[in-house]
Amino acid sequence: MSLAQWRERIPLANSWLLAAVFFCIPVQVAPAHVLSAVMLLLWLVEGGLRRKLSELAAEPLVWIVLGGYGVLMLSLLWSDDLDWGWQTLQRHRFFLLFPLYFSVARREHFGRYVAAFLASIALCEVLAFYNWAKLHYWPSLPGGIRVNKDPGDTAPFVDRIFYTPVLALAGYLAGHRLLFDSATPRRRLVYGALLAATTLNLLIAGGRAGMVGFLAMLMLLAFQRFARRPLVAGSVAAALVAAVLVGGYHGNSYFKSRVDDAVDTFFHYRERPESSVSLRLVYVMNALRIYAAHPLLGVGIGDYPKEYERVNAIHTPQWAPAWNPHNYYLFALTAAGVPGGIALALVLGYPLRRRGPADGRERIRRAVPVLMITICLLESYLLRSNVSMMYMLFTAALWRGASPADPARAASRPPLPA
Repeated sequence: MSLAQWRERIPLANSWLLAAVFFCIPVQVAPAHVLSAVMLLLWLVEGGLRRKLSELAAEPLVWIVLGGYGVLMLSLLWSDDLDWGWQTLQRHRFFLLFPLYFSVARREHFGRYVAAFLASIALCEVLAFYNWAKLHYWPSLPGGIRVNKDPGDTAPFVDRIFYTPVLALAGYLAGHRLLFDSATPRRRLVYGALLAATTLNLLIAGGRAGMVGFLAMLMLLAFQRFARRPLVAGSVAAALVAAVLVGGYHGNSYFKSRVDDAVDTFFHYRERPESSVSLRLVYVMNALRIYAAHPLLGVGIGDYPKEYERVNAIHTPQWAPAWNPHNYYLFALTAAGVPGGIALALVLGYPLRRRGPADGRERIRRAVPVLMITICLLESYLLRSNVSMMYMLFTAALWRGASPADPARAASRPPLPA
């Protein structure tokens, strides 16, 4: 095989590697880094760099994502603790990989990427159910694959902070295929079962941010399904949310204890300084104090822990200091002030408001940023590796070929199934 023929096969090989990275989302990011490095090497060997870079330069999302990273990096200029600043900046490494994912993604292979992601989710859910059975019913079972962070965690590879937001998106995708893309009873049965399994997995996982995100996804699905009947959509959305919450509360003691703890702590947070809900309330209040003192440019990405420790000692000394506000909006504002807030609004808001083709994926293009906008209120998820990777991967794959000027769109056959 000649070098030219070998290079012609690189785009297809890279697309398979990209599918493998999608598979890594609920697992671990280390293999994703290796796969991305191989992908980049092949991308360079393939050649045509001028054409590729020209395509990337014409895509607004590339500039928006890199600009978001650039604003945070610029805040190092007014950070005293450069070591911590670089460490925090490295948590945003998938911002830098976004152009590669966008360039490699093939519009006609989007179904392959979703299938790889859902297959990985299905595997994780089976392992999680096994862990749940061992923890609560049959402790004599052989040890399974389970993350070692919290005694209640059932997820096999990452803890519930990472795992449940990924489940929320998987539940939406399963529901989307059930409602819009399943032409046969067998396919409807498969995706209905996956949606049910994902819902149960969320209930036993205990991640409150992921559950809130999932409920937002269920409501969005209802409004998308009944787009022309808003009263019906609102009723269905309310019924779905109530069914999940009531069913989970009365049918799962672990979920019930997590809900009871959250409600009790919300009203008595001063008496329970070690509770996770209490801590998050204090994190938010102190982060607002930090931003109020540095509204224009923030304190710099490296100085949040030091500044938080100072504010915490004054206002809430009974609580332990924190390294991030557990709210990405406050993270961006305290790190880079107004520029940070504008950059984040573009990273999350532009994909939500941008108009794309009616190719069967327009609903998913709205769902991904809606999920991130929701869960970033409850955690700094764009600096959480697995979830940040998920957002960048899906955004790249969903918008590749969506612009009329994008050659990938012109070369594909419309319409394409999601």
